[in-house]
Amino acid sequence: MITRLHGMRSQHKLFLFAAFVVAIILLRFVVYDRCLKLSVNSYQVLDDHNRARLRDETAVARTRYVLLYTSLFSANRWGLPAETLGPDYFALKHCPATNCVLTSDHGLLSSVTEYDAVVFHVATPLDVSLPKVRSTGQIYVAAIMESPAHTRHLLALDTNYFNWTMSYRLDSDVLFNYLNIVDIESGEVISPALLPAWRNGHREYVNESLIASVSQKRKMAAQFVSHCGALSERDRLVEKMQSAGLEVDVYGSCGPLKCPRGNPECDTMLDTMYWFYLSFENSLCVDYVTEKLYNALKHTIVPVVFGGADYARFVPPGSYINAQDYATVNELVDYLFYLMDNPKEYVKYFWWKEHYALEHTNSYCELCQKLHSVGTREKVQYYKDIKAWWYDDACVEKSKIEF
Repeated sequence: MITRLHGMRSQHKLFLFAAFVVAIILLRFVVYDRCLKLSVNSYQVLDDHNRARLRDETAVARTRYVLLYTSLFSANRWGLPAETLGPDYFALKHCPATNCVLTSDHGLLSSVTEYDAVVFHVATPLDVSLPKVRSTGQIYVAAIMESPAHTRHLLALDTNYFNWTMSYRLDSDVLFNYLNIVDIESGEVISPALLPAWRNGHREYVNESLIASVSQKRKMAAQFVSHCGALSERDRLVEKMQSAGLEVDVYGSCGPLKCPRGNPECDTMLDTMYWFYLSFENSLCVDYVTEKLYNALKHTIVPVVFGGADYARFVPPGSYINAQDYATVNELVDYLFYLMDNPKEYVKYFWWKEHYALEHTNSYCELCQKLHSVGTREKVQYYKDIKAWWYDDACVEKSKIEF
C-alpha cells in the first residue's frame, strides 16, 4: 500500500514538472510571439508613415488653382498679361514654386469650390456677388493696396470669412508690395522687412563725377500727384514749403504742369533738372509706401518722404529725407537749401546704388509657394475681426512736422 502511494506521488511530481516545462515553453513562445508582433507592428507604423508621406508629397506636387474673383479697381485681369497664367508664367518669374494656375476666368473650373484660393480685392465695394458655396480647406484671401483711410469696403461684414491677407502691410500673410531692394553682391532680398540688415557707407561716400553732374541741376523740387485734397494734407505741406522759399513744380491733376506717364522726358528731367522729388503719401499709415518713393529711387534725385511708415524697413538709410524728422517746415526747407549749396553732401544720398538694386516683386510667387507649403495644408486660420486688424492703430491724423 505504501509502495503504491509512493508511486502515485512520484507520478504527481512528474506531472507537475512536465506541466511546469510546458508552461515555460508556452511562456517563451507567447513572449517571443508578442515581441515579434510588436516588432511587426513597428514596421507597419513606419510603412504607414512612409505611405502617408508619399501621399503628402503627391499632394504638394498637385497644381494649385487661384481665382482672382473680383477686379482690382477697374482692372479685370489685375494688370496681368493674360486672363489665365500657368506654370510657365511662374517659372518665367523664377518663383520658388511654379505648379500654379492663376486666373480671372470664373469658368475655368466647373465650380468655384474647386479653386485652392479665391482672391478678393476689398479696398472697394465688391463688384460681384459672393460665392454661395465654399469647400473645406479653401483659402479666401483679402487683397488690399489702398490705405485704411481709403478702404471703402465694409470689412465689418467679413467676420470669420477670410483666411489670409494680401497687402502692403509687413504683417500680411502675403506681401503685396511694389518693389524689393536686393543686395547686388549676394542677391539677397533686404527689404521690405521688419528688421532689414543694411550696410553702412552713407557718411564716407564720395563720387567726384556725380558731384560734377548734379551741380548742373537748376530746379529745386518736383511733385507728381493726381489725388488732391488728401487726408495727410500733403497739398498744404507743399504750399508751406513754397511759402518758405522752396520752388516746387507740381505735375498732374493737382498742379499746373503736365508730363504724361511713360514720357521719357519726364524721367530725364528728374535726373538732370531737379534736386528733390516730393514723395508725399495721401495718408499717414503703418507701412504705407507707394510707388512714388520707388520712382524717385530709380533716378539721380533725392526723395523727400512724408508718410506714416518706418522708412528704414523699406529703403536704405541715407537714401531719403523724411519730412517727419523735422519739427517745422522752415527747418526742412533750410536743410534742402543746404544740400543744394553743398553737392558733396547731396551726393552722399546715392551711396546705396553701389550696393543695392531695385527688383520688381511678384506677390503671386509667394501666394503659389504658400499654397504648396506643409503648414498651409495642416493649418486653417480665419480672421475673426479683419476690420480691427486693418484699422486699429494703423493710421494717424496728426503729422510730426508742424505746418
